[in-house]
Amino acid sequence: MPWMRFVPPRTRSWPRYLVIEAYAPTKRANRVADWIETQCLVRDKAVGADALNEAGQVHGYRQADVALGLTTMSRRSALLGDTYPFRAANGAAAKPCAVRTPWAALLLMGAQSPARRSLDITTAAANLERITAAAARNLCGPDTEAVRFAWPSEPGRPPEFPDAIRWLAERMNVRIGTAYRPPYNKDGGVDVVAWRPFPDGRSGFPVVLVQCTLERDYGHKAGDVDRRVWAGWLALDVDPTTALAVPDVVASGEEWNQLAARTVILDRVRLSALIDDRVTTELLEPAFNWAEKVLTEVRETV
Repeated sequence: MPWMRFVPPRTRSWPRYLVIEAYAPTKRANRVADWIETQCLVRDKAVGADALNEAGQVHGYRQADVALGLTTMSRRSALLGDTYPFRAANGAAAKPCAVRTPWAALLLMGAQSPARRSLDITTAAANLERITAAAARNLCGPDTEAVRFAWPSEPGRPPEFPDAIRWLAERMNVRIGTAYRPPYNKDGGVDVVAWRPFPDGRSGFPVVLVQCTLERDYGHKAGDVDRRVWAGWLALDVDPTTALAVPDVVASGEEWNQLAARTVILDRVRLSALIDDRVTTELLEPAFNWAEKVLTEVRETV
């Protein structure tokens, strides 16, 4: 199925996401692409089209499905460039050290991961939150700040919710709101908080409240963060934006439109695109170590 990339005639400096597509991957196409990527990680070698077709039959994937999955991988590569840790040409292959990338870690905790049934969900969720926090540091520009606010939290965040809100307000340089902060609360439904201060140090800057989820059916999560409640906990001059982070690739069409109408979607493509060399690794390192451990366990079971 054809797809094409628009390249401006006089410049090559435009962002990769400025793509005109005649091909928008379906949910099944994304699922097959995820399966091929996982095959490459598990086998740790290039996998030819014939081998993929043979292995795909076990999973109910026809030759046309495999071809569509490879096309989807090519699209991902066009969008993400070197950030995408796979190659697709007459088959597929993982790039060196592919497992130590945000994409691979998110793939291994995704809905179609062969490790999904045996995952420690609490640990996997914490690593999704760490990757999201790292990505969020570029969400509103290069000077964006972000913290993982989820419970159990990173070192530094006080365990008690009222103290945690005070700690967050101090980090953001904003006043604490007057609303009651329940001591039994853990994170108020917000896993990552990102904000972009300005050089003048004054209030009225963009704030994003992000919820992360590993649930397969995540549509209902789009409206979980109550901005009015958070406006009572933090004295913000500008209403915050909400976002939903998921480890999967959200397909185009109705599913995407329903989510995008209610919140900012941060799926695997967007999270990976936001992480570049400027992002420090203190949040990513635990996620990469976790991904290596999970991949080793998967290899031992196949």
